Amino acid sequence: MALPELPAALAGCAGRPEAAAALARSAVVRLGTDGGPFKSFIRVVDDPGPATDRRSDALLGCLFSVKDNIDEAGIATTCGSKALADAPPATRDAAVVGALKAAGAVSLGKNNMHEFALGITGANALYGTTVNPWDTGRNVGGSSGGSASAVALRQVHLSLGTDSGGSVRMPASFTGIAGFKPTFGAIPLDGVAGAAWSIDSVGFFTATAADQRLVWSALRPDDVPAPRGRPPRLAFLEDDSMGRVEPVVWAHYLAALDRLRAAGVSLTGISMAGFDLAPYLCIATVYPEVTSTHLELLRTRSALYDQPIRGLICLGEAWSQRTYVDAQRLRSVLRARVAALIQPFDAVLMPTVPVQPPRIGEPVRVTGDPDAGLFTIIRFTVLGNVIGYPAISIPAGLDRDGLPCGLQVMGRPHEDAALLETATDLEAILGPTPPPPSA
Repeated sequence: MALPELPAALAGCAGRPEAAAALARSAVVRLGTDGGPFKSFIRVVDDPGPATDRRSDALLGCLFSVKDNIDEAGIATTCGSKALADAPPATRDAAVVGALKAAGAVSLGKNNMHEFALGITGANALYGTTVNPWDTGRNVGGSSGGSASAVALRQVHLSLGTDSGGSVRMPASFTGIAGFKPTFGAIPLDGVAGAAWSIDSVGFFTATAADQRLVWSALRPDDVPAPRGRPPRLAFLEDDSMGRVEPVVWAHYLAALDRLRAAGVSLTGISMAGFDLAPYLCIATVYPEVTSTHLELLRTRSALYDQPIRGLICLGEAWSQRTYVDAQRLRSVLRARVAALIQPFDAVLMPTVPVQPPRIGEPVRVTGDPDAGLFTIIRFTVLGNVIGYPAISIPAGLDRDGLPCGLQVMGRPHEDAALLETATDLEAILGPTPPPPSA
């Protein structure tokens, strides 16, 4: 039996915890031990069911999973690494996991991830590489690739990830689902082993932006968007001021904008020259923070890190204190510039990523662009992390090669519910993106 969509699952389980438990048990049977050949899971719970001490039934019937750098009581948090493979089970849930369970949601287990959340491909030497459900020869994206894959395959309704440069929105775009990074600090990081404390956010994967609204309203019922009394004012990136985009992706982005205009959405084109600094500021912040976090573990278990990950962590030693401080000053400058840019608008639209899902083992590169790799793939997502703004990638259909493309919608800080409302309206116009045939 296929997993019902989230609204149907909530309706079918309303007031019936036994129905939610039955739905969860049937889903676990289909998952097996690791979510199947796509390696979406690393641990699946034995006998899932809703918490008996839940405070509401707002999400009763919602099945979710947890990226392996987020604590869940009774399950070890290994961060996808051999260095933590023998870690004892967590003694309590991370705050966000506890909040979901308190609202009636049921966890099915832990998702695969790029080791220590330090990668963009979904590769993992310990648990196997998570591959893209649309094309197994392509990357799913990282570092929350297992979480994205679980939702794209309709194994769960909701999955938790972490996002320090695009690690939720990027794999969401690559798999045709919705990936939401809230305003920095809106969801507590208690119980989360993220990559960098001043940039990280817990993020959410669902099939649609409409599902994101359901989850957000259950977690943050106090966040109610003020009535606008007018259509949303939207800006869109109209040029390559933030960096080039692969032609097939840019063509699909322009086609999505055309569909929005045809439906009566008012769009204003803007340039974002100067914001291409965001990837460099992110790296100058993330790597020193990552190195600081890992110092003790590196001293005792350095050999257990996958070699490329160990090398990335040690890169933080190359940054001086002055470089780190200067990066924080420039972050403040960027934050002020974005505040001025977005002031006339409710949200800004841009591609989520500038490329199609990269083929496994091949470099990430835009045709004619001298940059490659990390700086290329995060050029649009990372700005939201550097300045702490909320942003969501919504599914925008399939490109001419039959691969999913995402449209990123960045909103105002602390107006997360309003952003999700806008994203849901845009998604309704763009139409549904089907699940991958493998689902």
